[in-house]
Amino acid sequence: MNPAPTGTRIRITSNRFNHSYTIGRVYTVAHVDDDGTFRAADDAGKLGNWLRWSECEPANPSTWARIAADLPEDLVKFLACFDGIGDISLKESVVDVVLTTVPDLHERLVALVGTPAGEPLVAANMPPRPQQSGA
Repeated sequence: MNPAPTGTRIRITSNRFNHSYTIGRVYTVAHVDDDGTFRAADDAGKLGNWLRWSECEPANPSTWARIAADLPEDLVKFLACFDGIGDISLKESVVDVVLTTVPDLHERLVALVGTPAGEPLVAANMPPRPQQSGA
């Protein structure tokens, strides 16, 4: 791969020079040196060590970036609360904040699971109960 500017997304293809990146993962070019090496950051912003351009290839724009470019901003912000694309789930950090804002959550859940509609919601997650011996 030819040198690219900072902000370019790259995919790691090999590890001939003992770098700290994972082959197949996508990173973002963060620092470019003039000796044919650069450093890249993962999605969390963590920088790896120096890497050679020959050990990567340009990465296509992410599916999320392509989708987000075509959606209204309020919908992009809503979807940013979730992880995944095919099977989405709320991010744990979002769940934590939402749950802390629900008043009387414990009491509401206890009341719900005690109803016919609520029992199936928790049945699959209940631990096995020890059988009581009949004497």
